Amino acid sequence: MPSSFTDRLVRVTFRVPGYRAMVRRILVRPSEVSLDESRFLGELVRRAPRDRPIVEIGTLFGTSTRVLATFKARATPLITVDSFRWNPHGLPPRVHSSITRENLRDACAGHNVRIMEMDKDAFYRTYDGPAPGLVFLDANHGYESTKRDIEWAMSSGAEIVCGHDHRDRFPGVIRAVEECGGASEIVGSIFVMNPRGA
Repeated sequence: MPSSFTDRLVRVTFRVPGYRAMVRRILVRPSEVSLDESRFLGELVRRAPRDRPIVEIGTLFGTSTRVLATFKARATPLITVDSFRWNPHGLPPRVHSSITRENLRDACAGHNVRIMEMDKDAFYRTYDGPAPGLVFLDANHGYESTKRDIEWAMSSGAEIVCGHDHRDRFPGVIRAVEECGGASEIVGSIFVMNPRGA
């Protein structure tokens, strides 16, 4: 394994409640978003209207969810959506969900964060809340999936539509962003979509 990759990894032990008290040793990245990306994401949250919800598509283990929760007003709802069917370690969905819920326990308990364990397309079909102040997209990075995510976010009336992994490793994200109007800002691999009509 190349050292440049292993240098970015830490070995951790998870004890997963309710999963036969099993201890799994797995490799995880210290963060799903870099520090510079986290700062920029925080700035985007500050720009968003405080009286409208934040929607995150793709929770994974809750790293970016915690960033969003840190910078938003406590009263601002944050909805994070994930089916927990995929993770980079091959963990079963039940285990993946348990780890993420533990990571986000304090955010859900006291900071108006809600985990919606469902397929994102089902969420798009059934969401009937107010237009989001911000939508953060970080789910499947294929072209068609990312394009659907952006199209839903823009049609939802969101004030700010942004996402993660706009980089060479994910050409589908780059292509989808360009076809949906292009980015007005890119910091690290976080992109902000041009508003409609810009």
